[in-house]
Amino acid sequence: MGVIERVFDTRMERTAALKIIDPNLAAHDEMRARFLDEARITGQLDHPNIVPVHDLILDEAGQPSAFVMKLVDGKTLAQHIAKAPRTERDLTRLLDIFLKICDAVAFAHSRNVIHRDLKPDNIMLGEFGQVYVMDWGCAHVLERNVRGEPPEGRPRRSLCDIRGTIIGTPGYMAPEQAWGKIDEIDERTDVFGLGGILFHILTGTAPYAGDTTSDAMLNTRSFEPRQPQALVRDVRLPPALCRIAMRALSPNPVDRYESVEDLRAEVEAFLRGGSFFDSRTFAAGELIVREGDVADEAYVVTAGHCEAFREERGRRVSLRMLGPGDVFGEGALFAAGTRNASVVAVDEVTAVIVSRESIHDELALDSWMGSFVRALAVRYRDLEARRRVTSLANDHLRITSTIIDHLSRAGTWEGTTQLSARWSRLWSTLGPELRLSEDQVLHIIERSGDLAIDRERDTITLAVAE
Repeated sequence: MGVIERVFDTRMERTAALKIIDPNLAAHDEMRARFLDEARITGQLDHPNIVPVHDLILDEAGQPSAFVMKLVDGKTLAQHIAKAPRTERDLTRLLDIFLKICDAVAFAHSRNVIHRDLKPDNIMLGEFGQVYVMDWGCAHVLERNVRGEPPEGRPRRSLCDIRGTIIGTPGYMAPEQAWGKIDEIDERTDVFGLGGILFHILTGTAPYAGDTTSDAMLNTRSFEPRQPQALVRDVRLPPALCRIAMRALSPNPVDRYESVEDLRAEVEAFLRGGSFFDSRTFAAGELIVREGDVADEAYVVTAGHCEAFREERGRRVSLRMLGPGDVFGEGALFAAGTRNASVVAVDEVTAVIVSRESIHDELALDSWMGSFVRALAVRYRDLEARRRVTSLANDHLRITSTIIDHLSRAGTWEGTTQLSARWSRLWSTLGPELRLSEDQVLHIIERSGDLAIDRERDTITLAVAE
């Protein structure tokens, strides 16, 4: 509808943006009314994420010719998406921006204002984290009373659109807009527009494709939007976020989120719930992690049950059972070490996979907090290692004592300093009781210092000091 120039406000001594109506459009009453409505409606939406309008300028005839806005130095969301790497961290930042956009639109809805042209090109990002919803020239005002609000200052249109008027951007507009169904436009129309922005965040393109504007308009009227993952081959998109976008983009308004607040809550729950991460299913009996392996992932069980166990001298020692909500594998990541236990699926298990990079970013492991987390993890591993050494020593002592006890009852004395017995006969009695392999017991005997084995003579002896 015009051009925007950078100007300097000499009274306030600040730089601003001046939007000047196109002279050709200024000759038409309808276009002049739309220009005036944009200035007034935007100026009445006082929200941190809606660009402020400072003043309206009239020409000599008293007609609106320009208005002054806050100058936003930065880039559009579309430009930012085009250059942003497709990483989890960048997607998180884009979703934080998306939540601010939702806040602005929800506030506008509280004033009965529907934007009708939500798209990445109409979102400006400042250099220091500012997010502004721009271009309210297509705004539609619902004829509803806002409780407690005086008539003056209430957003209104000086020009009301008639049924059949098509306003919006093909590729992003809701089907009811594409068909000109003015009487069906409400908050869910902007829910669709927000779904289009979320779709663009995921895919880098508009929900409806078309080589021409006419093609995009035809597709908007005739088809459901494309599935996001079908457009992105090199990155696996979060399925939960894709479902949120597709629900917001439902062709039938009844199937969309009832309000922007509902859509925002879903996206926020996605961010908090770890739904970014891939999930994996393991069959019953499948080994999920192996003791001694290098750790690069942690797991959150969402369905099924699994068992954590450790191998100790050839025996499988069960540590605990894990079910939905339990986590495992995180300690090795924190301590940057190897797995200290194995985990096997008892029945079919589904688990969310959390990468080392995600934990590093989420916990800021390069910060002072990360130093505390790493220190605690290392101390835990040290305590666990000491416990295992103590347990092993106690087991060796128990086994050695058991052998000596049997030897004292079944052996024969050779002089006064040596007690001996046939090893094969002693092992046949001891084996089931010790629940270890013969090689493991022989290894313990060799390390005892008091017992000795002669395999050729099939004897075990105990040296007794005089």
